[in-house]
Amino acid sequence: MPDQQTILFESEAGFQALFQYATVGILVIDREGYIQLANPCIEKIFGYNTPELIGKPVELLIPEALRKRHAQHIEGYFANPKARPMGYGLNLFARSKEGTEFPVEISLGHYEFYGEQLAVAFVTDITERKKAEDHAKESEKEYRFIFEGIHESFMLQQIIKDNNGNIIDLLFLEINPATEKIIQKHRNEIIGHCRSEFFGALDDTLIKIISRVEKGENVRYQQYIHSIGRWFDRSFYSLKTGQLITLSTDITQRKRDEEALRESQLILESEAAALSYLNECGTRLWQINDLQEGLDEMLTATIKLMNTDKGNIQLLNPEKQVLIIAAQKGFSQEFLAYFKEVSVNDDSACGRALKAKIQITIEDTETDPSFAPYREIARKSGFRAVQSTPLFGHDGLPIGMISTHFENTHRFTPQELNKLELYARKAESFIERYKMYEALEKKVKERTHELTEALEREKELSDLKSRFLSIASHEFRTPLSTILSSTSLIDKYNKEEQEENRKKHTARIKSSVKNLTDILDDFLSLDKLEQGKVKVTKNIINLHEFSTEIIEELNGILKAGQVINLSYNGDRNIEQDKKILRNVLLNLLSNAIKYSAEHKAIFLSVDIENNLVSMKVKDEGIGIPEEDQKNLFSKFYRAKNAIAIQGTGLGLNIVKRYVELLDGEITFISKQNEGSTFMISFPA
Repeated sequence: MPDQQTILFESEAGFQALFQYATVGILVIDREGYIQLANPCIEKIFGYNTPELIGKPVELLIPEALRKRHAQHIEGYFANPKARPMGYGLNLFARSKEGTEFPVEISLGHYEFYGEQLAVAFVTDITERKKAEDHAKESEKEYRFIFEGIHESFMLQQIIKDNNGNIIDLLFLEINPATEKIIQKHRNEIIGHCRSEFFGALDDTLIKIISRVEKGENVRYQQYIHSIGRWFDRSFYSLKTGQLITLSTDITQRKRDEEALRESQLILESEAAALSYLNECGTRLWQINDLQEGLDEMLTATIKLMNTDKGNIQLLNPEKQVLIIAAQKGFSQEFLAYFKEVSVNDDSACGRALKAKIQITIEDTETDPSFAPYREIARKSGFRAVQSTPLFGHDGLPIGMISTHFENTHRFTPQELNKLELYARKAESFIERYKMYEALEKKVKERTHELTEALEREKELSDLKSRFLSIASHEFRTPLSTILSSTSLIDKYNKEEQEENRKKHTARIKSSVKNLTDILDDFLSLDKLEQGKVKVTKNIINLHEFSTEIIEELNGILKAGQVINLSYNGDRNIEQDKKILRNVLLNLLSNAIKYSAEHKAIFLSVDIENNLVSMKVKDEGIGIPEEDQKNLFSKFYRAKNAIAIQGTGLGLNIVKRYVELLDGEITFISKQNEGSTFMISFPA
């Protein structure tokens, strides 16, 4: 019998891998029942170190009550050795170093070594399984071969070679249930059959591995078996010449997880790059103050993010409740005309996105029923897929839309839609910032305009004050001086023959008093108008008689050779404020007399038609310089060619206010040195 060292040395090549990787305890026993080899799992199961077991009777590991009978079993086994489970149908127990008994499964095998029969016991501690079975009230009475307890696929195979010594196949000698599961056949259908029947011919890689194992090398190799579509982590060991042990772990899920991890890493890298790009885009947007430039930048970035070449940005017109294209790329005029204005209630992608306040994606415009009304324009515009992402303001209300279009069908991934959502937030910030800037700029302009107007009003008031003082001092001083002068002269004309001189100066005094009265009337009228004290009281007026009376009233102030011609067209009375209308006509006709030379005609035309009264006062006087015409209705304003003529500069301002009280309007045409025509119109 060879000694222990020889057994260890000779067996190492065959059993090293099995001992090292097996998840069951393995014992090698001689005919006398002494332990010759024990693997690490035995140490774990029984609590003994290997040196404590080598050379000891195997009964050391058996409960005392069973030891005698076990010795007989050893004799019986070696008399008829064969691979079989030990104690088939029985509950087997083992004994640990601490004396604890526990249930085990033991499978027996045998082999001859240097002429000596050796038995191999595969021992599995089934304590936990038994506990589970007890807990589930299940009784398992059939124990299987040790390989049934191994989760890995175990295969013992014979290497088959052709006449030239080339490896051509593997013959199954033994397998475990895990292998049955992989091949999806019962062990009886596998044992004695060749590998090629199930997996096809050996490939070059596997042949090289088998050759290395034959030479005593342990090989670990990951293999994808196409016929069953699964990945395995396989370890190959040589048991003895011409035989091969293969332990295979199904790593398909792990491979899937690794692939998913790789995809996730790629996605993360892509996301990181996208975020970096988004930050760059956001920085660029913050540096832009022009809306159109910002929109173009946003569109360029969006198209790049979505890896396409078509897109548009629409802004919402809140008053009309329509989306209007503000920036676009890649579209024809036909498309732009078709989608020029999109109602918020439209069923297009952008309309639905705005209404629902969510992203809308159309992966195929040809098959998506919601896009049917727009299919033809999509074909003409050369896109097959589209997405629309709404933009919102800080108040949560929609402000616009970013849409991108794709030439081919497109499956939108959550990652790209998330990137688009992130950029949409930056776009919203830009648009909101621009709107705030625009509103601020508008407010500044309005405030500047208000300040300018206030300054102009202040200047105007100052000018008015100066003009008022100048006019008032002149207009009051002149008649007062006349009155004073005439009064002094009347005192001197005290003789009877000087009656004519006294009458002349009395007339001058009356005229000056009238002028003062007119001036005071103007000031009083203006004051009442500005305080809103003038109320319209309508009367029935016969305009022909009314106009004739006004003309007769003014005959006393006509200059030598002047005449007022009346043209009347109308056959009905009107209902208006007689007093206001009288003041208007008196003022306009008085001006015509005042600013016309002697022997010049003055024309008054009256026309009543379709409930509208039109009046014209035309003269052939000095006219109004063009540069003065725009200010003619302003208070205290007088044309430069009228400064030498008596007046307050209030008459036309009062006339305009009176006409407006009658719900009418006043206009004029004038040319210097040729005359003026003033036209008023008001309801009859």
